[in-house]
Amino acid sequence: MKFMARLTQLSDTSLAINLQSGDMKALSDLIDRYQEPLLRYANYLGVIENDEDVVQETFIKVYTNIRDYNPERKFSSWIYRIAHNTAVTHLRKNRFTIPWEEYLDSFVKVEPINNIDIDFKKSQVEKCLASLPVHYRAPLALYYLEDKSYAEIMDILRLPMGTVSARINRAKKQMREICQKI
Repeated sequence: MKFMARLTQLSDTSLAINLQSGDMKALSDLIDRYQEPLLRYANYLGVIENDEDVVQETFIKVYTNIRDYNPERKFSSWIYRIAHNTAVTHLRKNRFTIPWEEYLDSFVKVEPINNIDIDFKKSQVEKCLASLPVHYRAPLALYYLEDKSYAEIMDILRLPMGTVSARINRAKKQMREICQKI
């Protein structure tokens, strides 16, 4: 029993190395660790109805491509990059629009009678977010909603640091402009 408890405490990199060696328990631990964050990220990008399919496909790609993972790099950036590519491919293939309202409504349960101001502000933010292009929404979601650093976003989106910074700043500026109009 001690071994099982120790295995779940291993770092992402250790689990990935174990998976490279064929340890299927490591895959199970990585799924337990990353399933919820990747579901959230898929939702941030606009995959609402088929988010579980996107995440499942992500884990299949992780398993089939684990030999390509370089332990000198951060595992979370590697898996988020796979999830990002899978979600964007899914969006392109299915030509979904990105309904942030559905995502926020599924997570935020608000009592409308007691929180009228919160509902109003929430609906304004939803409209602003829905208006942003995906190439601005993705870095903004990673930074503010997933607490990723600029360096991690750079790895995940395969963008130069300056581009990440510029997109986040432009997204914030566009959000302000859009919200002022609303």
